[in-house]
Amino acid sequence: MVDVGPWLRSGSKTIQVEVASTLINRMRAFRPDVYEDVARQDYGLLGPVRLVPYGEAEL
Repeated sequence: MVDVGPWLRSGSKTIQVEVASTLINRMRAFRPDVYEDVARQDYGLLGPVRLVPYGEAEL
């Protein structure tokens, strides 16, 4: 859970989440001749992502 409250300001909002890959997935892309037989690893956000307010305040 991440508290984004300190960064909220009035107006429209965009939340961007950047997820890094695992090293083995990067190596598969960088050196396919060496790592092509290694299974790709799952990574990133799993399941549905929700933004859930834990309180309300007037800004």
